Amino acid sequence: MDYQALYRKYRPQRFNEVVGQDHVIHTLAREVVEGKIAHAYLFAGPRGTGKTTSARLLAKALNCENLGSDGEPDDTCASCVGIREGTSLDVIELDAASHNKVEDIREIRINVGTVAAAAGARRVYILDEAHMLSRAAGNALLKTLEEPPDHVVFVLATTEPYKLLDTIRSRSQRFDFHPVPIETLMDYMEEISSREGFQPDATGLATVATHSRGSVRDALSLLEQVAALGQGAVTAELAGRALGLADSEAFVTLAAAVQHQDAPSALGLVARLASQGADLRRFVSEAIGFFRGIFLAQYSPNLEEVADEPAETLAQWRLHSKELTPAEVLRAVDILGEALHDVRQGREERLVIELALLRLTRPETSPDVDALTARIGRLEAQIRELQRATPGTSVTASEAEASPFAPGSVEPTKADDTAAADAEDTSSAAKPASKGETAKQQATSTPAAPKQPSAPAADIDLRSFETVWPQIVASIREELGPRRHAFVKEAVPVAAEGGVVTLHLPDHLPFHLEQLQADEELQSSITAIAADRLGGSITLAFGSTSAAPAAAPEPERVPDKAQMLEEGDGETDPTALVVDILGGEIISE
Repeated sequence: MDYQALYRKYRPQRFNEVVGQDHVIHTLAREVVEGKIAHAYLFAGPRGTGKTTSARLLAKALNCENLGSDGEPDDTCASCVGIREGTSLDVIELDAASHNKVEDIREIRINVGTVAAAAGARRVYILDEAHMLSRAAGNALLKTLEEPPDHVVFVLATTEPYKLLDTIRSRSQRFDFHPVPIETLMDYMEEISSREGFQPDATGLATVATHSRGSVRDALSLLEQVAALGQGAVTAELAGRALGLADSEAFVTLAAAVQHQDAPSALGLVARLASQGADLRRFVSEAIGFFRGIFLAQYSPNLEEVADEPAETLAQWRLHSKELTPAEVLRAVDILGEALHDVRQGREERLVIELALLRLTRPETSPDVDALTARIGRLEAQIRELQRATPGTSVTASEAEASPFAPGSVEPTKADDTAAADAEDTSSAAKPASKGETAKQQATSTPAAPKQPSAPAADIDLRSFETVWPQIVASIREELGPRRHAFVKEAVPVAAEGGVVTLHLPDHLPFHLEQLQADEELQSSITAIAADRLGGSITLAFGSTSAAPAAAPEPERVPDKAQMLEEGDGETDPTALVVDILGGEIISE
């Protein structure tokens, strides 16, 4: 016999040989045993998951002469052999891609009325790629599909069930075939390899199973190809060569380049893959899946339930999820997705990919909001790392772990120290202390010594001080942080006389007033900054708005229109008015 491809050679001939579709097989076998056969079935699912094979097994079970008690065909009787070899007259397989016209459906309707080849047998019509039927052909099939003769069963197989007419779906009993899990595929391929004399390893089978995307047919085809390349050996390296894949180290290098913003490393990676003959388009597609896995690891504690991947891949995702921030990961998915789209549009493949990696590793080169978000996310991660390492920080470990940003690995700088101090002040201001706690803090804290005045007492007025007051408030934020700045910015200068400046706060902010009166360090900073701006020292006094002096009387208001009209009732001599305005003299002739 001529050589057969593995997926044809090992096509299941019994229900228990079907891989990964137990929910479908058990139901069909039970219906056959109980005699509750539907007149039409709809098998939907991805390619290579067993739709057409299950339709043939159903036909064998319906016509088997020695059917088992569990609904299994014996695969030895004349009917089973005829169906297996494709010579049975009771199983008609049609390809809807080439039989999608009304004339083809009319022929089916004529043949449906004919009796089966054997007495008591069932005639099974298997319509592959049923979604390819035209709308007119689908409507022509409706009546026959709903009420076929008792000995006729229709099985419609499709990868895109949503393209079928709703009226066809409603007349069929639907079974959804699922992608086969990776572990199940690996076990099945290991069994086939032992029968064929292959020498596979775990990583090689995992690579083949991963890139088959849940399709048993694709998995066996790729297994056969890799085994032929390696003379019976099946390894991850051979699978990569057969598919033009990048090795796993390429994605580790890419993640490190994004983390450390190492553009030369990313560009060198593209050059290496191109020189090795790797498919760059597939590399970008796989990189998108890689960053998707990192994103899932950052937000899904039950990663094994969310992603169907080998344990080694899940461990790698978790490792990188701690090194990259979510903003960087999402930005990588977006940029690589755009690059893949551009490459598919026929643009220069390598150039597009290099520009995409440059944008990934150098966010400052990209003016978009996502790049700025990624940079901010990394700074926030550095701040949180500093707060974990610095004793006395106001952020607890549990709060830091609950943060959606993973800590970065970039060494903190002096600017980061300042940002961390500001963040600490912000967290303190967000939770005001009670009066008892305030008194306790005042009793235990040692205020900083006031700065010595650099000049004699300043002789200033209120207007001069109001000119420099906004500069003083801004300087307080830079020197003492946002918490104290929040107190100072509510104060308003109301008087300045003899070097004494009085600041008032609104009545509804008594807490701010107490803090300003008690914080000697803050007062010392204000006086020092004022002395630097005004060229002389000042003394501060605080009060509330209710104690402010009475407001100056309002200036006399301009008379309104009504008043002007009332006072303008008297007659006015126009000649006298012109003389008065122009300073002229009237000369009579």
